[in-house]
Amino acid sequence: MSVTEPIKDVKKIRAMIEASKETPTRNYCFVLLALHTGLRMKDLLQLKKQDVFDSDESRSFLNLSMYPNAPIYLNPQLKELIERYVSDEKLAHDDYLFQSKEAKEPISRQQASRIIKKIAKRHGITGSVNMHTLRKTYAYHAYRNGIAISLIQKRLHQRTIMTTKRYIGLDNLNTTEIKVDVRF
Repeated sequence: MSVTEPIKDVKKIRAMIEASKETPTRNYCFVLLALHTGLRMKDLLQLKKQDVFDSDESRSFLNLSMYPNAPIYLNPQLKELIERYVSDEKLAHDDYLFQSKEAKEPISRQQASRIIKKIAKRHGITGSVNMHTLRKTYAYHAYRNGIAISLIQKRLHQRTIMTTKRYIGLDNLNTTEIKVDVRF
């Protein structure tokens, strides 16, 4: 079994996003939501239109029962893309967001994995690339952008901060000394 790592190179992430634009909009939305939210695959696949759009069409957060204390932010570009996708696909309120073409069920985990692997391969991202890669990429870059590890731990539903650090590859990094210079 190969170990997945986050994609640390922002250029590679952008390349993967660009490559996913060439796929059907459903797949593009799937990859972007995975990269921008850190949701687990099973949670992404269970999303319904009503989870994204309820009576308050202007909201910018997903309030999911599996994440009761951590609403999931949707940036304006991502929300607009999903709105366009939902409109183009004419999804009903209780339809799955990432619906199979054959049935009114979500795409399978295997299909979701194939989507991710195909997009990564198309743009030369090597190694084991899967849903954990996208979750780890989200968490790693959230941390690098100043989000507290405790908040990332909460989003990823992990028991300890050390587990989260290990999950995103921070346990082997040399930490720099933090100099807090409070003057009164």
